[in-house]
Amino acid sequence: MPGFLIKGTLVDSASSKAIEFATISILDDRQQVVALTYSDENGVFKSTDIQTGSYFINLSFVGYRQKRLAFKITSTAPYDFGTVRLVPDVTQLDAVTVTGTRQLVEQQPGMLIYNAEKDISNSGGTAADVLRKAPILNVDAAGNVTMRGNSNLRILINGKYSGQMARNAADALNMMPAGSIKSVEVITSPSARYDAEGAAGVINIITKKGSQSTSGTIEVVGGNLEQAINPRIALNRDRWNVSSTLHLHRFRNKELSSVDRTTFENGVETGKVRQEIVRDNAKPHSSGDLQIEYLPDSANVFNFSVNGWLGNWPQNSEQRNSRLTPDGQVADQFFQSVKTKAPNKGIDLNLGYTKKFRKPGEELYLMAQHNRSIDNYDYNAFQRDDEQFLIYREINNNNTHNREWTFQGDYILPLTPSGKHALESGMKAILRNVGSQYEVQASEDGSPNEVTIVPSRTDRFDYRQDVLAAYSQLKFKWNNGWALHAGARVEGTFLEGTQRDAGVHFTSDFWNFVPSATIFKKLNANNNLTLSYTKRISRPSIWDLNPNRDSQDPKNIVVGNPSLKPEELNQMEFTYALQMNSDLFLNFSAFGRKTNNSIESIVTMDSQGVATTTKQNLASNAQYGINVSTSFSPLPDWKINSNANIRHARFKSGALGIDNQGAAWGININTSWKLPKHFSVQAYGDYDARSIELQGFEGAWFYYSFSAKKELPARKLTLTLTTVSPFGAYRPQKEVISSPEFHSVMRNQYLLRSVKLSLNWEFGGLFKQGSGRKITNDDLKNAKQGG
Repeated sequence: MPGFLIKGTLVDSASSKAIEFATISILDDRQQVVALTYSDENGVFKSTDIQTGSYFINLSFVGYRQKRLAFKITSTAPYDFGTVRLVPDVTQLDAVTVTGTRQLVEQQPGMLIYNAEKDISNSGGTAADVLRKAPILNVDAAGNVTMRGNSNLRILINGKYSGQMARNAADALNMMPAGSIKSVEVITSPSARYDAEGAAGVINIITKKGSQSTSGTIEVVGGNLEQAINPRIALNRDRWNVSSTLHLHRFRNKELSSVDRTTFENGVETGKVRQEIVRDNAKPHSSGDLQIEYLPDSANVFNFSVNGWLGNWPQNSEQRNSRLTPDGQVADQFFQSVKTKAPNKGIDLNLGYTKKFRKPGEELYLMAQHNRSIDNYDYNAFQRDDEQFLIYREINNNNTHNREWTFQGDYILPLTPSGKHALESGMKAILRNVGSQYEVQASEDGSPNEVTIVPSRTDRFDYRQDVLAAYSQLKFKWNNGWALHAGARVEGTFLEGTQRDAGVHFTSDFWNFVPSATIFKKLNANNNLTLSYTKRISRPSIWDLNPNRDSQDPKNIVVGNPSLKPEELNQMEFTYALQMNSDLFLNFSAFGRKTNNSIESIVTMDSQGVATTTKQNLASNAQYGINVSTSFSPLPDWKINSNANIRHARFKSGALGIDNQGAAWGININTSWKLPKHFSVQAYGDYDARSIELQGFEGAWFYYSFSAKKELPARKLTLTLTTVSPFGAYRPQKEVISSPEFHSVMRNQYLLRSVKLSLNWEFGGLFKQGSGRKITNDDLKNAKQGG
């Protein structure tokens, strides 16, 4: 028997404004809930989970009187309630501000959704702070994001590729204010529609959009480690929708590091290296975007957006370096002072068109994007002896530019009148050109004040990467609660690289077939099961390939590898989700994944104790584990959400003779309490146990914060006070790397103790998310860790 579409629009009876996040329950004649849904940002609600018969629909929202309507399904035609008006509850004695009650974490097939705007501790923070609280994700002190222990993931903004994220996700997340984020989609099993890149999965950050004729906010943040100004404004005029965001941000980053490294030859100790490093840098930056949407009629949508960024990300350091003999005598000692300049700027331009046909659900999307950026990293290093006399100087200027074009088309064809079965297909082309010109100057023995060009370390590296892709996927949904999404993607990659002065030229062409499938079973209105399989690939980025030798830390050198090949990953995932109307959410997922030809950082050591790090395709890794995410309310005004994970990882490399395995686990808890007179308090804590890597492990990590918020509804003002790590200035984390030739322990300490006060003034109404489809270039492995 076919299903039936129940739909309608929920509005305020007095103002006719849409009511967002209202709860809509459908009950049978025994008063049992048979379907549950919510109204969206336009007040629209839909359900296809009922059959012929007699029902009641119950509509409820905080601050409004409940409404119950009886209805019958007797035909195959959709049942449209039209516009349903809810009456405000006027019996309340005090004026109240009505806010949505959407749960903090929600589940959909293949993804978890974190509704960041409901979390008060995000006020005044950045996108990195938001992702710390999202399910399954982990964010370290530097802002590097991992999903289930894997950093190879794609971060999209409103479903589109971001040049900022491609350059350095950690920096880009610090350039995005938390207040502009509506929700975060954590996509663990991407479908064929997504680019094959991003082995761990995809993160899609959804930003807010104005819903009134004129709306906006101004946020000012002041603190001991960061300061920011974040204005946002949106205008709606007839068929036009215009919104703009500006972010001005400065933060201080201070780290203390110590390195103890022992070298061996044939199992016999040959010496030691000790380092003490201090990094203390201010990093000013800004970003802004403008989005314009034009709807000439209900069937056509045009959209244009531009996003630009500008910043400086220095990594100045002061070092003390010592080399000791096996018996502990100092063989060599010097001090290294490094001054860096790391300016970058870029722009993303997007143009899109959406065509909706007469057949419900039939849609065509056409999109184009152009990205252009300049990313320079220059350092000037001075070495001095114990008496502070200059003994060596090195200058490395590296100028990098990136230019790319992207063209994409998607078409959705409903296979049935109800639109529950559909075929989606698309094509995409990415044309990318990257160039890096680097020049190294160094002093010679006896003349430390004079520097000359080092020809062997000076060159120009040009890299071209073109990707052609096509995909198709089928989506089926049946009345018995079963659904199936299955598809495949084919991607052709065409690479060409040149080192001008070295006379090195290489080309590489390869094709990848990337299948994916998700089976979904809705057990009842509150319980569902999901089983999914996906295959992913990871192409090396310019930062992995660039042969420029970075030796600003003379004992820890980093160099790219132009010979890197892509890696492939296969993943299975099983998920159980429970979502109750009583604010209870539970998501349990078990997963397993295997990565072949894995791109891993390999550390080698010379006889002087100098470590050189480069990426190699010399390993495979397998991981399996479980994740549990939950959200519940022990009391009406007390909410708790938590994420826990445990996994087992095994790294193997026959070429290096490595078989390293072990368990890792982590847990975070986020709790908030609404107090009288518009006060709220919140506490957050995150602990991650040590995790295995190819040549060692990364130590445990602990992060915590407290927040208090005061709302002044009459003036539309919100004050939020947040403190991070108030009981300890520095948070430690250890990294251990070893091989038969060396054993190295790095102890890092990150300055986290901070306090900040944010003032947020809102005018013109609330925000809602945009709905347009955008370019999603999620096709590069982002491995740049600064510089």
